[in-house]
Amino acid sequence: MSIEREAVRGLKWTSLAKLGGQTISWGVTVVVFRLLTPDDYGLMALSMAFVSIVSGIAEFGLGSSLIQAATLDQRRLAGVAGALFALNIGCGLVVAFGAPGFADLLDEDRLTAVLRVLSIQFLFTAIEAVPFSIAYRAMRYKWLATVELATTLVTSVGTLSLALVGMGVWALVLGSLAGTALRATLYVCFGGFVRPSFDLRGIGEHVRFGGAVTITRVLWQTTSQADILIGGRILADEVVGLYSVSQHLATLPMSKVMAVINQVAFPAVARLQDDPSRLRANMLHALRLLAVAAIPVMWGLSSVALEFVDVALGDSWHATIVALQVVSLVTPLRMFLGVLATSLTGVGRAGVELRNTVTAAVVLPIAFLLGAQYGLNGLALSWLAAVPVVCALNFRRSLPPLGLTFADLTVAVRAPIIAGAVMYGVVAAIREVMEGAGEIVRLPALIAAGAATYLVCLHVADREIWREVRKLAAALRG
Repeated sequence: MSIEREAVRGLKWTSLAKLGGQTISWGVTVVVFRLLTPDDYGLMALSMAFVSIVSGIAEFGLGSSLIQAATLDQRRLAGVAGALFALNIGCGLVVAFGAPGFADLLDEDRLTAVLRVLSIQFLFTAIEAVPFSIAYRAMRYKWLATVELATTLVTSVGTLSLALVGMGVWALVLGSLAGTALRATLYVCFGGFVRPSFDLRGIGEHVRFGGAVTITRVLWQTTSQADILIGGRILADEVVGLYSVSQHLATLPMSKVMAVINQVAFPAVARLQDDPSRLRANMLHALRLLAVAAIPVMWGLSSVALEFVDVALGDSWHATIVALQVVSLVTPLRMFLGVLATSLTGVGRAGVELRNTVTAAVVLPIAFLLGAQYGLNGLALSWLAAVPVVCALNFRRSLPPLGLTFADLTVAVRAPIIAGAVMYGVVAAIREVMEGAGEIVRLPALIAAGAATYLVCLHVADREIWREVRKLAAALRG
């Protein structure tokens, strides 16, 4: 089977799992939003900011090195498994014992208990890391999709059940741990367990590759959590909670779509790294289709944020409207950056991605620090100012190693951008006409009008795109 066919097969199964999981997750999330408070979400967001940063060290890029490596043997697998086990247990201890210091830094004593419970997840990660990488390398997408769907179901049901009995932030913490425990169990029992060896001779190649990936990941995790960390230091927990919910809503589609794309793209790009012409053609095709799907969803969410928040979440979350509008607007750009980052790592250009991450690590925190002075909306607006700057600086480094130019990228995404802009304007105009109607009436009308406008404009701007969409749909059906 060709790499392209394997990638399409992976896209099919992973997308189905994400769609099923997303349907469950969105339904549960909307209910949980009404059961918990902004303060609960603020506490969880601050805790996960610390855990996410440490998690970047725990994996040390060794899982990625197993996927990217040309050949593997059992001895190297066992050595990598041993290294990953030691790293994850060590990082779990860092979180558990470092929790009081982090709580003092943000002047929030409740963080200590939450972080110590969350540190348990590193034990599960230590167990599942190598079986996951082996399945990922082998492109066992159907199996990976099944595990993902089961994990989402357990996490969602667990969180909802605990929220219903008034567990507050612990509903989020324990629900997440339940899903992580199930995932580790499935990978070990049915995905192939590798007994760890602490004889690390022969894994130097993996350590060198993983080191560059790890520096990039830790730096990026720190940068991507900088808004929460800076906000937690300057703003009240409730404001951080409101902001984190707007971020969660705006980036939930991105995180799910990017999880699908990255899971399929990384091994596929790694296999195409010695065939530049095929790599270039497939990269442009992927970026084009990503724009076609991401722009209407994210800009559509931004355009109906007022009605969506009031109808789905209720009055207590009304303050998130502007933040949701702004963050959703720049999310497609962040998705493009994510695809390029994964592809650069896949072709072995981790050094380029490291330089890109350093750029973001300079630009974004400065923007967050300035924006946080103006509260919730100021922190959200910092994304709108900073992300285009990061893109302008990083695209020129990222595109050439993949055989692309800025002109190639512009041509690929031009039609969806035009259609999305027209859609946004039409939704705004119809809202003015329907000003007297209630939000529950306006929301479906605006969604329908926006979707129809986007499809018509996309057809006018680029009829060729439908051939590509039909071709992908046929491949997915097959």
